[in-house]
Amino acid sequence: MTTTRPRIALLAAVLTCAAVTARAQEFQPPSAGPRSAGGLRLDLLGFSSRVGADVSGGGGLVLGSAADVAELWSPQVRLRPSFEFSGSGNSTSLHLAAEVIYRFQPDRAPAIPYAGLGLGYFSRDSSSASSPGQTRVWLNVVMGFELAFRPSFNWLLEYHALDRLGRHRFLVGLSTRGSGTAGRTRASMPDRIDCSRS
Repeated sequence: MTTTRPRIALLAAVLTCAAVTARAQEFQPPSAGPRSAGGLRLDLLGFSSRVGADVSGGGGLVLGSAADVAELWSPQVRLRPSFEFSGSGNSTSLHLAAEVIYRFQPDRAPAIPYAGLGLGYFSRDSSSASSPGQTRVWLNVVMGFELAFRPSFNWLLEYHALDRLGRHRFLVGLSTRGSGTAGRTRASMPDRIDCSRS
């Protein structure tokens, strides 16, 4: 029983990353929605799937996903809800977060570093008497970067610090960006198709 949960989580991580890769090939970038007077734009700007490790304490496998759902004041400031599931030995945990991310480059850049802050809800279930379950709300710190891989999605590497820098996670995955791919698609399409014959 001690190794069953990590194996299941690892299998789920592989299947999720494969599914995101397949969906990215068919992803249709959303059209740019109207921006309100206060600079808020609600839209599905991108989503990502990642897998990694929690290197705090005994460590553990981490599987997660995130979505950029709004622009705040600027196209480079995003609201990003996310979830992460982790398992190690006799314990499993769920982390839900809402973070504000600043992207230092536009979506069409070949490399996009980013950083952010947010709040997270952490819940752990454990069958071990020495490490009981817990539920907490804490501050998150996010740092990472994306690297262009295909026109429709990027590689990402991310460091996720939880519990006021008391818990450390390193993640790798794939990210699909709506605004950047939309810009590249519009730039590559001709303004008019002339079907007339000379």
